[in-house]
Amino acid sequence: MQEHRRRILLTLLGVPGLLLAQSRSPDERLTALTDLRETAALITRHKAPLLILFSMPGCPFCLEVRRNYLAPRVAEQAREPNPTLLLRETDITSTEMIVELSGSKVTEAEFASRFNVRAVPVVALFDQSFKLLVEPLVGLDRSGFYEAYLSAAIEGAGRRLKQNA
Repeated sequence: MQEHRRRILLTLLGVPGLLLAQSRSPDERLTALTDLRETAALITRHKAPLLILFSMPGCPFCLEVRRNYLAPRVAEQAREPNPTLLLRETDITSTEMIVELSGSKVTEAEFASRFNVRAVPVVALFDQSFKLLVEPLVGLDRSGFYEAYLSAAIEGAGRRLKQNA
């Protein structure tokens, strides 16, 4: 409950929720996606796309994406006064609830199924309406180009979000 109060306080103060993740180790889950309304407001306020890592416990590839590619971005964005990217994580097997834009609730697993996420990791980038901005990255590229693919997807999502504004 204390974490929830802290998140509300930071939101009211205009501090993005991703700052909550800055003290976490790269092996821990990113900030969970819990309230689409709150997240949509952050996307709109910062004009920054939302990156969601769809994962599941025990997935070594999810851990690698989180540790090597996303945790550095969380730390980088936490230092920015106006972030250019918001990062969240959703467990495709979880029964934890997410508050939808309408105020109703769905489980993390139900939310993931809307985007046909069946295998993990999946990195997807969204606008404030939770529409995909670019094609999701599915799996982990073992040829050494994942960072380039991820960077291109983030840049493309940022451009598309600005065009749609």
